[in-house]
Amino acid sequence: MWPHLAVYQHTSDALAVIDGERFVDVNPGALRMFGCAAPALMLGYRLADFSPLQQVSGVPSAPILTALGWRARQAGNLRFDWRCVGRDGREFWVDIMLTSVAHDGRQLLCAVMRETTARYHEQAAIYLALMAGVAARSRFDARARHLAEHDFLTGLPSRVLLRDRLRQALAAARRNGRLVALLFIDLDRFKGINDALGHQVGDLLLREAAARLVRCVRSVDTVSRQGGDEFVVVLADIGAIDQAAHVAATIRQAMAREFRIEAHRLHVSASIGIAIFPADGDDIDTLLQHADLAMYHAKTNGRDGFEFFSPDMNRQIHQRAALEDELREALAQDQFMLAYEAQIDFASGEPLAAEALLRWRHPARGLLLPKDFLDVAEGAGLMVPIGDWVLARASQDAARWRDAGQPLVVAVNLSRTQFMQKNLAHKVAATLSAAQLPPHLLELELTEAVLMHHDGNARASLAALAALGVRLALDDFGTGYSRVGQLRDYALSKLKIDLSFVSGGADGDVAQAAVVTAIIAIAHSLGLTVLAEGVESAAQFEFLRRHGCDQYQGRYARANGQIDGLDGLLDGSD
Repeated sequence: MWPHLAVYQHTSDALAVIDGERFVDVNPGALRMFGCAAPALMLGYRLADFSPLQQVSGVPSAPILTALGWRARQAGNLRFDWRCVGRDGREFWVDIMLTSVAHDGRQLLCAVMRETTARYHEQAAIYLALMAGVAARSRFDARARHLAEHDFLTGLPSRVLLRDRLRQALAAARRNGRLVALLFIDLDRFKGINDALGHQVGDLLLREAAARLVRCVRSVDTVSRQGGDEFVVVLADIGAIDQAAHVAATIRQAMAREFRIEAHRLHVSASIGIAIFPADGDDIDTLLQHADLAMYHAKTNGRDGFEFFSPDMNRQIHQRAALEDELREALAQDQFMLAYEAQIDFASGEPLAAEALLRWRHPARGLLLPKDFLDVAEGAGLMVPIGDWVLARASQDAARWRDAGQPLVVAVNLSRTQFMQKNLAHKVAATLSAAQLPPHLLELELTEAVLMHHDGNARASLAALAALGVRLALDDFGTGYSRVGQLRDYALSKLKIDLSFVSGGADGDVAQAAVVTAIIAIAHSLGLTVLAEGVESAAQFEFLRRHGCDQYQGRYARANGQIDGLDGLLDGSD
């Protein structure tokens, strides 16, 4: 990927680029680390192929690496320790930092790997010597013990001490028939703060977060930092799971309070996963794994909350990994297709455009809608290649319609990931050229959320697209937080009213009707065409026509016979 960079070739660190789960580029340092004489001995292989079947804890290596890769793509980066096996059979420990990198439409992982075998042996020797009770208690020995058992940044118990405390808590719970709760905590939005304001501010925030966590638990409980912005809390000797829920809610409230770090006022939240002994596991590693999985379910369910582990979570992780592989196969095997929904002019009753709707012809599950797979595609870094396919196929179909005497505009949705691409305008121009489609017959749709998330670059990106001559529409208007005054700052030509306002206004909801009327009036004052989505009934049609809406789409158009003249032109495209 970057073989021309001298630092990539000559650094002593082992560097590798991972696509999916397989190495696609490695530097000489990586070859040396894994005992490979040539790149061909690593390229195409997985990190799991250079790992023992199980880690020291007994956890299988392959599925955990799959989950760690997904986490790295979600969070942007992830650091962890891993036991590896070289081609010569040598076993060694590695500190791995995975960083998600967008490159040529793919979401790759850049791995920086440093061998830490000596450090592990050193820490183990120090810890064993300390636990055996070394006679000479010098200052150095005391400091060594503290370093071995505590996190250097926060002063909290380290992983070594956490495991010892958890081992004791589980033994006591077995004897007394009590419960132990394990809470895995991740700070939401920490990475953005750390990247924007620097590691010094990030470190101070982590120290304050650690102090708040300690204040949320009893003296018999343990708070440990796992690394990065992740913490683990052990609640020893509890009688019921509602005690764990109470502590999780307390932690959530504590993290939600404003952090004042130097001159900054910062806000984060906490996603918390909870595993309970003995129901969710009878050993340390199983409980940690299950609490970690529950935490990522809390993240995917909106963050700033907590989730208890359930057996379904394990199944869902494996299903998600399988679905990612199937999505890659779908791209390679051309299993996607497009359906189209006509956009009708109120004044003439004629179809003016058609919106492309993605479908997946799954070989086992049948026809799948975007809601069934787009979240997984986003997490797997596949939104750009899928979006490229949709844009190319829709442009080809629109060119075919024009040749058949129906010059309809084709409307294509842009995902947030697509819109972030710096070369988006160049890609669109190349796609139009390849399909021989005039730019004015392509309309690109994006949502309020996309505009607001990338407000700083949105104007320039939209201006570059408008310069090509394509049309630009704002989808689902009214569901986000954009101000009406901002609309004139963007090179938009159309505004689409969300279907929730359409149905409410037509059904007599006075407030919703007022919103629709105001949106239409304001859009017209800015020179924008207004389209209503999800029109299904004559009452909705008449309500919108009466209030001056320009265009509509929805099932009413087909039921009313207004696309009969297209003679199957909008049937699904393979």
